[in-house]
Amino acid sequence: MSSIEAFIAANRFGLGGKKDELSTISADPTGWLHAQLNARHAKVSAYDGIPGTMEALEELKGYRENKKMLKKARSGDVDAEGAAEIKSMLKQQGKGYLKDIARRTRVIAQSDAPFFERLVQFWSNHFTVSSTKPFQMGLLADFEREAIRPNIMGDFLTLLRASTHHPAMLMYLDNQKSIGPNSLFARNGKGLNENLAREIMELHTLGVNGGYTQSDVTEFAKILTGWSIDADGRGDGSGFFFRKMVHEPGQKKLLGEIYEQDGVNEGEKALATFAVHPATAKFIATKLARHFIADDPPESAINQLAIAFTRSNGNLLPVYKTLLSLPEAWAEPLAKVKTPNDYVVSMLRASGASGEVDDLRLVGAFKLLGQMPFSAPSPAGWSDQAKDWVGAEALLQRIDLARKIARGISTRLSPDDLLEQTIGPVASGETRFAVSRAGSKEEAITILFASPEFQRR
Repeated sequence: MSSIEAFIAANRFGLGGKKDELSTISADPTGWLHAQLNARHAKVSAYDGIPGTMEALEELKGYRENKKMLKKARSGDVDAEGAAEIKSMLKQQGKGYLKDIARRTRVIAQSDAPFFERLVQFWSNHFTVSSTKPFQMGLLADFEREAIRPNIMGDFLTLLRASTHHPAMLMYLDNQKSIGPNSLFARNGKGLNENLAREIMELHTLGVNGGYTQSDVTEFAKILTGWSIDADGRGDGSGFFFRKMVHEPGQKKLLGEIYEQDGVNEGEKALATFAVHPATAKFIATKLARHFIADDPPESAINQLAIAFTRSNGNLLPVYKTLLSLPEAWAEPLAKVKTPNDYVVSMLRASGASGEVDDLRLVGAFKLLGQMPFSAPSPAGWSDQAKDWVGAEALLQRIDLARKIARGISTRLSPDDLLEQTIGPVASGETRFAVSRAGSKEEAITILFASPEFQRR
């Protein structure tokens, strides 16, 4: 039988065991995880040849034009045939978003480097962009593929810069609309937008208790004026463009330090300062410990991670290795409740069914449980705590989904084998008895997927 450490490696650090994976892991659980801490896992063939951010920005231009045309159509300025064509084009935008989610889900469900994929999802949630602004749906998957995936094995500053520069982030937090009150394009001293500045400080780096003031937020917002999107192909091909005509001139004072007028470099300097700040180290350490150890992680674990972050000057690889070395991370095999995303992915990995389900049904599983990828309700991202996911209605929805998946795989999988390959090391006598005495294979697999052990990691 596979070890409890293998279960923890596959579920807490990974995304749920695939067929025969626990047996493979049990020989060396930490070695299996360390082998995944490699940037080569960022490249997967499923993402080859997919249009990137610049293409998405071109589509966005068309989307906006179509929206304008649709308004005219509703007022009678466009004929019925033209209106139908416009609606069809807008519908394609949504279809592309669903296809992106389905492709991403299959990559995760089929991956042989699930720890790497979990880290991608952790950082993608940390630097949240969301479909709550539907016009940027085409940029959301690009953001994860371009800003997050290639950078999670590097240093935090690189990751922070990539996420802040990306058009999806700039547009999600409205920085392309921010205008320096004293810039050449100022409108009666108005136009400054503080969204991006506030969220970088509160959610991406220092944390809400990071020692900054409202004045710091305003000054940082001035520093970030001009950070915009490359809507006309004038930049370096990344989608980022600095509009110097809207940048706030003059000195700024941020966290007690004077920033001389220096265009885009002011923002780069601020990000570099935040990236290695002690408050950032503590904030990132706390989030990692909460995700990988417990909803209320021990202070000792947080401190060790913060020390690793500081000593490495924000290099993330030593932080991950410290995480894997913490006794607290291996002490309790069922300390965390799976989020809906984790629950769906773990069932797909266990069943091997991700390639058998069409895009609509695949995405529908996330929708049913209330956690559609790239659709977090706020810039804070999805919650990582059980209290926000556990409830009677949520449990019924999970059982319903478990039943649907069980129905599709019961003809080819043995419930007993499936139990051993997923929760075998931690399965209680009650769960084993319920699975073995079920009236059918479909019922047995449903019971397994709905069990307390399967719903935790």
